[in-house]
Amino acid sequence: MAGGKFTITMKRLRDMQFVAKFDKEQFEDLMLDEPENVPGGRDEYPNASRILAVAITNCLSASLTFCLEKAHNPLDDLEATTTVHIDRNEKGYWRVRNVDVELTAGFDQLDEKTMKKFEKCKERFFNYCIVSASIKEGIDINVKTTAVQKS
Repeated sequence: MAGGKFTITMKRLRDMQFVAKFDKEQFEDLMLDEPENVPGGRDEYPNASRILAVAITNCLSASLTFCLEKAHNPLDDLEATTTVHIDRNEKGYWRVRNVDVELTAGFDQLDEKTMKKFEKCKERFFNYCIVSASIKEGIDINVKTTAVQKS
């Protein structure tokens, strides 16, 4: 991805259900909801924590794939499992405390040359992942909240 910016829009449909619209027409809208234990939540669609987990997992998977392709060591298969740990912080608010990601790279031939390239990518692929590296470094989030009267 080249530097730059993009914009998404989000609209509340009802209760705790929202629709996210992307800046490209070919991307389908993304529905979001909250779990049933949240007032108004129906648990019909993923919530933001699950989307965060998908973003982290996809970015790391793509980054490992990119690194291995660049090293002329293409994957034959890649599977990922991500576990998100949620707990209350010291003020009692729910927070994502940590995320465990397990990536399993599959190769048709697992010889010494393949393993050497794999180990090299294992050391550096995290740096290619814009999402995970940004979260780990801390992201500045600027929020502006306004109220308008609907006619």
